[in-house]
Amino acid sequence: MNKNLLKIWYYTVIEKALLYGASVWGGALTKNQIDRLHSIQRIFLLKFTRAFRTSSTHVLNVLTGIPPLHIVANAEFTKFRIWVNRSNEYNTIFDINILDKYVPLKNIPSRQKLINLDSKISNADYEIYTDGSRIENETGFVVCILKDEINIQNYLFKLNTFISVFQAELAAIEFAVNWAVKEKVKVSIHTDSLSSISAINSTNTRSEFVKKVKSNIFKAKNMGGLSRD
Repeated sequence: MNKNLLKIWYYTVIEKALLYGASVWGGALTKNQIDRLHSIQRIFLLKFTRAFRTSSTHVLNVLTGIPPLHIVANAEFTKFRIWVNRSNEYNTIFDINILDKYVPLKNIPSRQKLINLDSKISNADYEIYTDGSRIENETGFVVCILKDEINIQNYLFKLNTFISVFQAELAAIEFAVNWAVKEKVKVSIHTDSLSSISAINSTNTRSEFVKKVKSNIFKAKNMGGLSRD
């Protein structure tokens, strides 16, 4: 079987099953539990590498690029503490208040959970192309506005270093929507970010950042369409 296929299978099925609930128990593993996770993971690492059975598990981790399960479990635990619990425990490393955070679904207005943007709207006044990117630890986005296929305005923004490309892509779409509302015009927005479109269309989004974007899109009502180009 193809090694890459095995790796995908491992990450999407095996690791998820073994670390189910790790956001709760991942920070309290005993040595015996860690050793047990190593033993289980070792079976798959040997299949990936076809190495000798005498090979060290740590060596197999390095060769495959797959981190030890107890480290992944602890990472899930830490992420949960920051994302959901907003723990101040990690403030010596970074300020968690500047990061995106978890929003319970019950706190999101039902009419804003499901937002359906047409891929193209009729009689659009402008075509807007958006893009977000990250180069050498610098993140930003660009918005290009076209009227009758003529580029009439470009907006470029540099964002904070902790902003991800995904967030930059969403911020670009949000800017385009807000621009349409401000100018009171209809626009067709084009993006190459499938993940952004999926997040906007999802009814289960728990990100405060995405919630804010969806809220602004909701205010725009029928003033914009969104498509992937």
